[in-house]
Amino acid sequence: MILGHAATTLVAKRAAPDMPWWLLVVSAFLIDIAMFTFVGLGIETMEPAGGKPSLSNAIVDMTFSHHLIPQIGWTVLAGAIAFAVTRQRMFALIAMALSLGHWLGDLVSGYGHHVFGPDSHPIGTDWYHLNLPAALTFEAALGVLCVFVFTRGRSFSPVAQLGLYGLFGVLPFAFLVI
Repeated sequence: MILGHAATTLVAKRAAPDMPWWLLVVSAFLIDIAMFTFVGLGIETMEPAGGKPSLSNAIVDMTFSHHLIPQIGWTVLAGAIAFAVTRQRMFALIAMALSLGHWLGDLVSGYGHHVFGPDSHPIGTDWYHLNLPAALTFEAALGVLCVFVFTRGRSFSPVAQLGLYGLFGVLPFAFLVI
């Protein structure tokens, strides 16, 4: 899941309008930030299995960023960062919810995860490998729901609403061709 994580920040912003956007985005993408850092350092793996690189043919090992046991730490870290920056408990809880929500979304629409390490119990659908259209449909549906919650009862121009619905409800399907 990619755009779905960003879409969840819309709901969080609706719940906490004073929470800075940058903090919402960092919270929602904290485990991906960790993953790309770990991939860059050679600790985790994300590489194409052959042919044209795509979501569905990648070999991934995300033990320290996306598996269950480390996710507990990432969730706490997201809250700690938010509290350290803002000194607001509500913002810390929202940051934690965004980080945990990222992981839960990935269980439905993403690569397969494990409890801790590839030899531990597998969890999640692994739809990026097994059913990419279903994964992207779930992500788009989540995006549409988040846009609806964010814009409901607020004055957004039709063009702005169309842009948000297009970004989060249609753009995920671009990953079928790229």
